Amino acid sequence: MKLPLLPTTGVGSFPKPSYVTGAKGRLDESSRRATREFIEHQETMGIDVLVDGEFYRGDMATDYYRALGFPVADWTRSYDNRFWRKGIVDKPLQRADPIQLEQFKYAQSLTEKPVKAILTGPTTLANWGFNSHYKTREELVLSWAEVVKEEALALVKAGARYIQVDEPAVAERYWETNLFRGGLRRVTEGLGVYTITHVCYGEFPLVYPNMPNLPVDQIDIELSGELDLGLERSNLLRMMKEDPLTKYMDVAAGVIDVRPGVSVEDVETVVRRINTVLEVLAPTDEALRRIWIDPDCGFRTTKSPTVAYKKIEVMLEAVKQVRERL
Repeated sequence: MKLPLLPTTGVGSFPKPSYVTGAKGRLDESSRRATREFIEHQETMGIDVLVDGEFYRGDMATDYYRALGFPVADWTRSYDNRFWRKGIVDKPLQRADPIQLEQFKYAQSLTEKPVKAILTGPTTLANWGFNSHYKTREELVLSWAEVVKEEALALVKAGARYIQVDEPAVAERYWETNLFRGGLRRVTEGLGVYTITHVCYGEFPLVYPNMPNLPVDQIDIELSGELDLGLERSNLLRMMKEDPLTKYMDVAAGVIDVRPGVSVEDVETVVRRINTVLEVLAPTDEALRRIWIDPDCGFRTTKSPTVAYKKIEVMLEAVKQVRERL
């Protein structure tokens, strides 16, 4: 991988332009247009490893249930006033057709730069749906892992060099970390490409001791809030400094807050966050070269494309300044 110090990337999603309609996991004319425009913007801004923006996506879990032909329940409350429709596993899980292959192939055809292929992980798929078929959680998670593994193999065959397995739900059931790791291993083992898992909310200190054992090349973790707290107030940062994940794998540190209503950070704030990342995770030059920089999560919840682009520009300027200092 010919990448600069502190490679930059995205996590996945981007706010949908107003002309994108009817997204339920499949590309149509409007989501193709949005993908093309977003790829062009990322290239112009100078991001190192691109993402496709997920303009075709309805929901990162429900789209998989639909793709496999499972029924979808009525609206379920997630948190605050956010709702989504959960799929229902009512028969054995089996992948008959590609789920995200066409989306990746289209995005990668638009650029010479690498595009991350992004999959939803088995733990998140199990957590964010209903199950009336499998008798145990282990059967459910590992069956989802087989489906995701088949999709990952198809993506590798199509030329994907970076495969990200999104597992935002890992800390929801922190007592199942061993099962999470087992499901992730089934997906990533033997792929022969650079593998990533993304986690983005929950009680990280409770699962952190198991993070060094994850079967991936990189863990991508939401950190901007912890970085603002600093080492004195953040238990997670203190744990990271005591036993840096960069001893075991690459780390993509989220330094941009993507939550709705959060204003665009100034460059000085993001430089300070990156410097804290280096203080915590880069005790050696070797560790420094294992650090990537990206937003906390996908920008879908940011809502405004204008705000999201400004946040990316600030992130890239902050990285530029830190690179120059280093």
